[in-house]
Amino acid sequence: MQVTLLTPDSSYDQFREVWEARIAMYAELLAPHDVALEPVSWPNARPTRPTWAQLAWGYHLQPARWDTLLQAWPDDVLLLNPPGLLRWNSDKRYLSDLEAAGVPIVSTLFADIATDGELEAARAAFAVDELVVKPRISASASSTSRVGAGDPAPNLADAMIQPFMPSVQDQGELSIFFFGGELAHAVRKVAAPGDFRVQREYGGAFAAVQPNATELAVARAALAAAPEVPFYARVDLVPDAMGQPRLMELELIEPDLYLDLAPDRGASFAAALAAELRSA
Repeated sequence: MQVTLLTPDSSYDQFREVWEARIAMYAELLAPHDVALEPVSWPNARPTRPTWAQLAWGYHLQPARWDTLLQAWPDDVLLLNPPGLLRWNSDKRYLSDLEAAGVPIVSTLFADIATDGELEAARAAFAVDELVVKPRISASASSTSRVGAGDPAPNLADAMIQPFMPSVQDQGELSIFFFGGELAHAVRKVAAPGDFRVQREYGGAFAAVQPNATELAVARAALAAAPEVPFYARVDLVPDAMGQPRLMELELIEPDLYLDLAPDRGASFAAALAAELRSA
């Protein structure tokens, strides 16, 4: 059995060593299940066999091309996660859908351009001084900025504006993973001193943890509110001022699965993926 793994465009050099190592890791994990892996850069994908988008890094740099690929995806070729779900998840306006479904999200306003006026309106709405501004279509904290009361607006187009959550600096952000609908593992990520970004490349500290019942309930609510059932998902939560978990993002396209921190180092993911391929 063979499966295609969507990878970055050949011109995408950011984190090249990382994503090339991931290709090798996935191939090694799938080999015991007699699943051969074929990496294909996502802009050159010609869907003919089961595929998943786990390493389609850089899609946010070519959003129109990415959307065209998903719109044209054949109905008879399996894509994990489904193309309609990936289109929905590509633009973080999906947070509004989840909020409407009752999922407690980090408060978010969307703006055509993040101007001084838009930021002042957000400060008034959120009753905070500090904000985080980032693109609606983004990855790995790309073009993300923390903006204080006296700071100039980034004038970012197609922006989303959220209150800065101080808890990321001490309690951190919690990522909960689901494979094949089943809880897999969880990782807590804490920003480096003086920073607010939790990604490893910015010095974030990671540790495996056990989520509590409230955190799991929010994570499951987010999955249930998605328009289609995802095969794999990363649910990112952060505590609010009252200590209650709020959804930061529901990552369904190419989330880092942090398999190095999973108790089984990714064996359950490989098994679930192989089972999904065989049942398709």
